[in-house]
Amino acid sequence: MKIIPIFIPHAGCPYKCVYCNQHKISGAVSMPAVAEIHSIIRRNLETIAKGEEVEVAFFGGTFTFLPEELQEKYLRAVYPYVKKGVIASIRMSTHPEAVTLESMERFKKKGGRLVELGIQSLDTDVLKRIKREVSFKVVKYAADRIKKAGLNLGIQVMLGLPGDTIEKSIKTAKKLIKLKPETARIYPTLIIKGTELAERYKKEKYRPLSIDKAIEQAAVISDIFENAGVKVIRIGLHPSRDLDSPRTVLAGPYHPAFGEMARARQMRNRIIKAIRTRYARNRSHIEIHMPKKMFNLISGHKGRDRKFLEQYFGAPILIKENKGRQEKIMDIRRDIAVIDPRMPKQAKEKLKKLNYFIAEAPLRKKFHKPVQGHADMMIFRYKDTVVYEPGLERIAELLRHNGYRCIKGECLESGRYPKDIIYNACAIGGCIIHYKGKIEKNIKGIKAKHMPVNQGYAKCSIVPVDNKRIITSDKGIKETWEKKGGIALLVRPGYVRLPGYDAGFIGGATGENNRVVIFVGRLDAHPDSQTIKDFIKKSGKGIIELYNGPLYDVGTIFLFECSRFNLEQKVLSI
Repeated sequence: MKIIPIFIPHAGCPYKCVYCNQHKISGAVSMPAVAEIHSIIRRNLETIAKGEEVEVAFFGGTFTFLPEELQEKYLRAVYPYVKKGVIASIRMSTHPEAVTLESMERFKKKGGRLVELGIQSLDTDVLKRIKREVSFKVVKYAADRIKKAGLNLGIQVMLGLPGDTIEKSIKTAKKLIKLKPETARIYPTLIIKGTELAERYKKEKYRPLSIDKAIEQAAVISDIFENAGVKVIRIGLHPSRDLDSPRTVLAGPYHPAFGEMARARQMRNRIIKAIRTRYARNRSHIEIHMPKKMFNLISGHKGRDRKFLEQYFGAPILIKENKGRQEKIMDIRRDIAVIDPRMPKQAKEKLKKLNYFIAEAPLRKKFHKPVQGHADMMIFRYKDTVVYEPGLERIAELLRHNGYRCIKGECLESGRYPKDIIYNACAIGGCIIHYKGKIEKNIKGIKAKHMPVNQGYAKCSIVPVDNKRIITSDKGIKETWEKKGGIALLVRPGYVRLPGYDAGFIGGATGENNRVVIFVGRLDAHPDSQTIKDFIKKSGKGIIELYNGPLYDVGTIFLFECSRFNLEQKVLSI
């Protein structure tokens, strides 16, 4: 809709609020004559495309405090255009105390559609300080009369008034929502030459909001209105030659692009709220999909908001065109691989090339040197639950930021067997295979089918292929699993390197997720390689070998999928 503004500067208003100088704000210095109204309408219609909806708006004064005869003259000047269909409707702004049912019905008959009430604030202390003491009772009465006449209601509020705070502005906005307005305007308080507020400012009795605070407050209040279904039709005063002059605006948060900056801040705040997690070390980038015409809302004035978001989230922000109507955010994160930091360099590099985020387990001096960084001695995973040994808080924090439930477990009493293997249990589907002796209490407390075995290094000894299939070199584990209806492939022990010991375990040389089984080393180095490959292929999973060397026990690669955060999250339209 195109608006043809007709300014009636300060006309009809019996009040003089401390911030007001409509002559300077509107750029108009005198009341328009009827002939001038015709001229303004015709001149504007020449520049508006045919078929576009047009509305005439009386701004800058209190329309219904004008003498009735003058109101009638102005409305009669516009009405012929309404009757012809050239002008769709009329809107006006007025003071809450100037509203009667009779005046609203008269306005409606002449083509009126919307009445905007200048409310500014509902806080009694603020209203007293600005010399505009209007109670909510009066505001509500005016709103009711407007609605009863069949007109739409608009509201106007100001931010940063004397005695105001963001908390007071929020209360005002929430209270005004109850009036069920259709539209809202939000204006930051400016210090205009010739006002009482200008005198207060000169005497250092009033300090305006900074531009950044005003933008933030406008974004917050706009969100409150829009979340309640109120359309915010303007943020900030319309730029004019007078306002752009330092002789007019002495101080305060004026900027020709104030509305654009507030809208960009709104979007910035909504993106932060939608993504929730600020710190996710495995974050690759953030994609924001929206129509091309809205790209500037992400970038912000001079690209500042995009830069802020990139610094805030520590990741690039990619803006992509979405030709649909719904905007969306995609928080793209890499899957996580928790590993022994001493893993062969080539294997580690291959994991990185596979786009895994590498989280290295700490070297725990309690353990024997060969297994000091083995994650399966310090971490247990059951579905989305992770029990971890104290000292792995950094890894636990990373996993929590990616939706995993992490429980701090017991401290290891000793690095000597069997006290060192309380975390070394293997979850397969709804089952947990673990040592028949002591295991960590939180693991023991998990509601699952517990399957105790003689082998203390249960996790090291098992490659969990899927919920039914396992590969193991331990006969006892094979028999226990098969008795429960599972399928087990028994392979020859050894053939897995673990410096410091004669051999490692095959389970410690692997990692798996719902797509692949990863081996640290070349499977052909194992005499049962072909049988292992065939067994895994029956599950439908792929096989990845991380480097061209012997199988290497690194204490299991724990793979954590984070693709759930790559799902679309809706952002409210602005």
